[in-house]
Amino acid sequence: MGRRKPARLHGLLAIDKPAGWTSRDVVNHVSGLIGERRCGHTGTLDPAATGVLLLAFGSATKTVRWLTAGRKSYIATIQFGSETSTDDAQGESTKEAAPPRLDESNRLQKALAEGVGSTILQTPPAVSALKHEGVRDLERVRRGEQVIREARPVELHEVTLLDRGADWLRVEVNCGPGFYVRAWARDLGRMLDSAAHLRDLRRTLTSGVRIDTCLSIDEVRKLDVEQRVALLRSATTALMQTIPSRVLAETMAIELSQGKRPAIGDLSVIDEQDYALLDSNGQLVCVATPKDIDGIACWRVIRGFRTAPADQSASGPYDKPTFA
Repeated sequence: MGRRKPARLHGLLAIDKPAGWTSRDVVNHVSGLIGERRCGHTGTLDPAATGVLLLAFGSATKTVRWLTAGRKSYIATIQFGSETSTDDAQGESTKEAAPPRLDESNRLQKALAEGVGSTILQTPPAVSALKHEGVRDLERVRRGEQVIREARPVELHEVTLLDRGADWLRVEVNCGPGFYVRAWARDLGRMLDSAAHLRDLRRTLTSGVRIDTCLSIDEVRKLDVEQRVALLRSATTALMQTIPSRVLAETMAIELSQGKRPAIGDLSVIDEQDYALLDSNGQLVCVATPKDIDGIACWRVIRGFRTAPADQSASGPYDKPTFA
């Protein structure tokens, strides 16, 4: 078997995922338009959901594990009256109950505030992209297997009520990685002694990238090859919005790029966080963690980066590209 050809293009591209497409559908289609097969994304969106899907090409795929861990924001519509097998409108009804009195503002606000600003335990939906022994839960459900997931800790940062009707709510949810808005919708219904599911979902922010900076697939299609390549943005800015960063002295940057572990000071600097380490020109050298090595605080490299000669991605804030 021949070796895979090295990536030619490197960087990030923010797509406004349309409804009806899986995240993998978007990856496959857009990577074909860009002309770079090495491509991944920073967090699955369900087929019915829309919004920010951040694609990583070439060496930028090395940053996905950190970009996936960034904060996310969603606009969600919660429908009361029934729970479903998937916790959203795509599943079959599994429970029905009378909608709660949504005009009882004190009770509603108390339910919306439950767990906000803290880590909560959440049981993921039975139908999800989570894997067990290498197989996604949704595939197990399709095969007729029963999927039982234990509750796991997730972060809920903020919930804002945007609108409401007789049997529905529209809210903005700010959360951490691994948070399922449809599972939260299900649980909200139970807190209000009713039943609920997620009617629609739109992701508006991930890894510091906003929905208003995204391009639709149709917009990418209309561009020529050179313009499509020019869409790619450096992963460094997005990474710096996800994890803390440090600018290195030139000698330390060189030593780290050579695989060495330079000392960084006394042990008080050790905080077990991952840092994006940049050289004096703002180029990403590596992601590393300060560690106690034989009583000396040193950088332990988690992932190193090299500036590819073919890297045509632009640096700076992620703004929506425009072409004359």
